[in-house]
Amino acid sequence: MNRLAGIVVVFTLLGVAPAVAGPPRVQVIHDVERGLEFGLQAGLIHDFLPPVPDAGPGLLVGLELGWDINWLLRLKGGVVTAYYDASGTLPGGQGVKLDWDSQLYWLGASFSLVASERFHADVQAGVGYFHAGPKQVGNFSVAGSDDVAIRAGGALEYFTGLRHFSLALEVMVDILPGRGDVALAVYPVVRYSFGFGGSRSIEQPRDRDADGVPDKFDRCPDVWGPQSNHGCPEADSDSDGVIDREDHCPQQPGPAANAGCPPEPDSDGDGVKDKLDRCPRVPGPASQDGCPDKDGDGVPDHLDKCPDKKGKVEADGCPSRAHIKVVVRKQSIQLKEKIHFEFGKAKIQRRSYPLLDQVAATLKAHPEIKKLRIEGHTDSRGSAAYNQRLSQRRAQAVVNYLVRRNIARDRLVAKGFGESRPIATNKTARGRAQNRRVEMIILERE
Repeated sequence: MNRLAGIVVVFTLLGVAPAVAGPPRVQVIHDVERGLEFGLQAGLIHDFLPPVPDAGPGLLVGLELGWDINWLLRLKGGVVTAYYDASGTLPGGQGVKLDWDSQLYWLGASFSLVASERFHADVQAGVGYFHAGPKQVGNFSVAGSDDVAIRAGGALEYFTGLRHFSLALEVMVDILPGRGDVALAVYPVVRYSFGFGGSRSIEQPRDRDADGVPDKFDRCPDVWGPQSNHGCPEADSDSDGVIDREDHCPQQPGPAANAGCPPEPDSDGDGVKDKLDRCPRVPGPASQDGCPDKDGDGVPDHLDKCPDKKGKVEADGCPSRAHIKVVVRKQSIQLKEKIHFEFGKAKIQRRSYPLLDQVAATLKAHPEIKKLRIEGHTDSRGSAAYNQRLSQRRAQAVVNYLVRRNIARDRLVAKGFGESRPIATNKTARGRAQNRRVEMIILERE
């Protein structure tokens, strides 16, 4: 029974093979004749636990019918007849030569794990009815009893290229649980297929430009191109040999070693190469990392909160800390002065320009602030609709000013709230003055 247990393990592994093997690598390009199939089988079968001792390998012949559901799955069934010779001993002690036959009627299916143009490697399984030939010698049953059968195995099938014909070699394990018997069958199969509908012979795909992409799938069949681009050459706008997809400077020729960019570019011509220049579009001295310093106080303009007034490094470029009007908080940029507008208008008064210049300098010094909302607020005088429009226009005026100071527009959002968010009473002049304000809220930090 150890041999029986071992073969049952083999059957179990074959049964789960489709689940663990993953999806098959289907490489079929042209259809061959598939559909209803008729097969002839002839081979050898070995019974591991025969009903009589000393039984040699038997001869096997069979017929099968199959139906291809698709390229991977085939339903099949048939009948197999096995012929055995054996030796036995009668109750009187006389040795005799014995022979018997059996028939197996079965239904099953095969599943392709690997499919190419010419070869399929399949696993298969089925169930059936085993009928033993009723042969008696005295009181001795030569063939044994009928039983159900469980089949499992595999096959390698070769498509000859001839319309209709294929050859296969199959290995099947037949388990007869009632008899406690196991048989191993090995046999070639010749199949003839009836394809319903159009059929095509197997042939190698055409590839005129020899780029490895068949013409059927090649969008540029006469020009070499990689498979990743559907057989078409990839664009190289500057003709430097580096395709645009990998070229960091697609409009400027440069070597591949420099990612397609000209060697060591210096866009602003200040003598500091762009990769080292903190202000690559504005000329500045190398001592300031290529950034300008208009007031010459040692603080580059993009970090100087008082860029037009000579100041101290420890005071962020301002004469003293008292001149710093902008402070970065966790969720906002705090303004220590108000932004003043013309009465009833969205025009910023000149006296607020230094304050907004500091805001611009602060944003340049804090590139981690990715999105800043400029909020406009009014007092309650006038209609709510008028105040809403006025607050939106004033917030937008601040955004426009900062953009003119080289702050990227996509970092700024203008939002007017009108009189909807007062921070003081609107019943007094002082309260209304407090409500007329601009706030700056940090929406996104890196």
